Amino acid sequence: MEKIIFTSPKTAPESWVNPQVPQEIASNVLYTSIVDQAVKNITIQDSIEEMVDLETINNPRIKQLSTFHPRYMNTYKAFSQIRHGLYQKLLTMLEILPENMGIAYFEGFRPLAKQKEYFDNKLQETLLTIQDKELAYQETAKLVSPFIDNIPVHCTGAAIDMTLFQIVNNTYELIDMGQFDVIFGVNAQQETFSVNTNEQQRTNRLLLLQAATHAGLVNYGYEWWHYSFGDKAWAYVKSKNRECQINCVFLVQA
Repeated sequence: MEKIIFTSPKTAPESWVNPQVPQEIASNVLYTSIVDQAVKNITIQDSIEEMVDLETINNPRIKQLSTFHPRYMNTYKAFSQIRHGLYQKLLTMLEILPENMGIAYFEGFRPLAKQKEYFDNKLQETLLTIQDKELAYQETAKLVSPFIDNIPVHCTGAAIDMTLFQIVNNTYELIDMGQFDVIFGVNAQQETFSVNTNEQQRTNRLLLLQAATHAGLVNYGYEWWHYSFGDKAWAYVKSKNRECQINCVFLVQA
């Protein structure tokens, strides 16, 4: 089951001409599966960074996604925790974004038990349309990182699922970037540069991408909401851009 073969990395689709994707942003996205062997082969070492609890800090411009819709209510403790280095990157994003905008996050740290639950559920969903178990496993692994022979990014505290919100007339509202996440069912807009998006959604995604890119984060191309710092995906993308050495990722937490 763990013998996975992936196709070559993609690039931003040509259909995204309005708006166009700057090369700086296009090169800051992981287009291959997050468990591609080239990514998994990266050696890990613990950064020994402390975890920061976004809920405790209570920054008015960093809000839980459940604030905007009960669908995103979290079902486990520590979902609001991320590594200190990642937290600093979020603060940099806020300096870049307009003052009336903020970050709405769904999950940061994720325990292995929850990761297993997400993966198993998505695999069963995928098997409804892909009968071949190995192919279904490959497709699932693109969307939810497997927990066998792998260290999922969220389980290190180095990743965060997020979108943006804006304040209009003292009212907080999410910015439309298309359907969020894949754990709630099939998502035809999941890929960062999905062609199943309208011009406004693409413009909004580029706003998030630009702030995150300038802050030093890396996006996962199969999930427009997934950003990370210091993990294998980040190291792989940055090494391709020759911006860092591949030696700075975090160990999983129990």
